[in-house]
Amino acid sequence: MRRRRFLAGAAALAGASALEAASLGGKFDHHRIPGGITPAAQERYKLSLRLLEGRGAEADGAIVHVGHSTHLLCVAGARMLTDPWFYDPAFGALSHLKGPAVAPESVGELDAILVSHDHADHIDPRAADRLDKKATMVVATAEIAARMRAMGFGSVVVLAPWESIEIRRTRVTAVPGVHDIYEIGFVVEGAGRRVYFAGDTRLHDDLPAIAERFAPTIAILPVDGTRLTRGAMHVMTPDDAVQATKTLKVRAVMPSHAEAKFTDLLAKYALASTIDGAPALFAAAMERALPNVVCHLPEPGQMILLPAPSA
Repeated sequence: MRRRRFLAGAAALAGASALEAASLGGKFDHHRIPGGITPAAQERYKLSLRLLEGRGAEADGAIVHVGHSTHLLCVAGARMLTDPWFYDPAFGALSHLKGPAVAPESVGELDAILVSHDHADHIDPRAADRLDKKATMVVATAEIAARMRAMGFGSVVVLAPWESIEIRRTRVTAVPGVHDIYEIGFVVEGAGRRVYFAGDTRLHDDLPAIAERFAPTIAILPVDGTRLTRGAMHVMTPDDAVQATKTLKVRAVMPSHAEAKFTDLLAKYALASTIDGAPALFAAAMERALPNVVCHLPEPGQMILLPAPSA
């Protein structure tokens, strides 16, 4: 992957030790479960699942935030997990700022796992091996698909932008995204709700088409403004996400991709940067620009209910 090769190459050019270069290259990825999995977060997650089981029709529209870009989408009775990342580090340099709500084996039954792109903080093979393998893997590339089949997932589907698959009473459609590697987003439709999960994208020209084709109920947007030093922006900033919200015309929004930190000093100060406190900055910008749009800021394990179905 391009970012991983860049990090490893830059570490070598900067005179880093062979061990550090190997770490930035991913040799030690996904070796440890974050210490930030707290009892409070686990209890919030368990409570969210109990509430879902008891809510009947209202469970047709809910999101349980797990951590970073990993969210449990509950739409029309189906449960889908986005971009699973549980074990640190990613890229040998990135760890959870807030630990995921639970370990992967405690996520529970799943109907689908949605993978937007092939970055280590979005498809964690150690975690995937502990998730529900009866779930349908819906992924961006044939390379991810081959790894998931080899791991034992029996149903693996690669979707190109604008292609769809039916899962239970939902329709899952891949939509375009623009990142530093090939990426897709997803729109999940069912029971009158439409959830847009944007993955890691920056602002792009297909957002108006997503708004026109799907009229999403809620958008889950990345906000941490990841960029390589002296390079292009690869993830929306908080202000970019506000602009995306305007374009999408959604009734509710939730920030994503903003609960990680660089634990390697070379990566943090010389190779890449993110915006500290991005979710709060996004919420404040939303309040100024779009006060009538609900902006959710869930903690790991916390559930939010989606707006009622459109008339």
